[in-house]
Amino acid sequence: MSDPGREPPAYLLLGPEEGEKSAFVQKVRSALSKRIGEEPETHRFYAGETPAVDVIRCLRNLSLFSRHRLVIVSNAEELKRAEEVNALVEYLAAPAEDATLLLLSTGFSGDIDRKIAGDQRRKTPGAVPFDAQKIFWELFDNQKQGWVTAFFRQRKIGIDPDAVEYLLDMVENNTRDMRVECDRLALFFGPGSTLTLDNVEHYVYHSKEENVFTLFDRICERELPAAEETLDRILLAREAEATQLAAGLLMQFRRLSGYKRMLAANYESAEAFQKLRIFSKKNQKTYAEGSRRFTGDDLELIVRLLVQFDERFRSVKADLHELLLRLLVYYIVAKAGKGAWLQSP
Repeated sequence: MSDPGREPPAYLLLGPEEGEKSAFVQKVRSALSKRIGEEPETHRFYAGETPAVDVIRCLRNLSLFSRHRLVIVSNAEELKRAEEVNALVEYLAAPAEDATLLLLSTGFSGDIDRKIAGDQRRKTPGAVPFDAQKIFWELFDNQKQGWVTAFFRQRKIGIDPDAVEYLLDMVENNTRDMRVECDRLALFFGPGSTLTLDNVEHYVYHSKEENVFTLFDRICERELPAAEETLDRILLAREAEATQLAAGLLMQFRRLSGYKRMLAANYESAEAFQKLRIFSKKNQKTYAEGSRRFTGDDLELIVRLLVQFDERFRSVKADLHELLLRLLVYYIVAKAGKGAWLQSP
């Protein structure tokens, strides 16, 4: 007979808000530690890279070092092959009592095989019950601004509104990455200080790590060696997946395309930036540069390019992602979206 107070054998954790999702994973880990009297042994895998049979073997095999195993599988949307899905469904029908499985995805239930997630609309359950599925939504813009302001207020640090906007422009759109960057700023400036746009821009510039935003900066300059060097550093750090980079570039190029259209419709540059919520001077400079370097037709092609490459990243093996990323950057910078990749719409 199952213990009603015990955590379920598997969770499906969905959505783009990585901060709250990470906090929930820690909550599960703490609950396990409290119940078994020690830290669970944690294993991390990536669907599409590690075969499901190896994940299941880890769940089934007893550990010599801990009474319980916590197995975390990211990119759960990559569980597509019938034999892998069926093996996981079979495991979840009779899961190990000394193991907990966490399936993570930045997508939603519709991105997960129905045998695993079920179908909410038709009330058809999958291998993971609906009450063990959780969606972590992104914060709205006004919530993110409040989150940043409250973070610094708790540490007795002031921050100007334009500095908040700049920080949100520079950080990935989830509270995990926001917390990391805010922690760094709080440690650097200390209690009693007030963060302005100038000192935050100066700090970020001199301490920055390469990411999808700095890659966009280099791409807008249309200097291929500089863009390739930035991509090399991102790949070396192994902190961003190909789909994340493609999504980040797509978001920025759609915004750049919108900026270009507004200028063509006789908007003043400052008015366009205001409507598109591009507030920091650094980002405005990047978008102005991109608008000079790319035509409106170029930007439409680049958006199509990014959409198609995103589909390719999701349909090929992960060991091909680096090659595809290099081709992607080449086609954007050197060819302005034109090339053999182009498929008929």
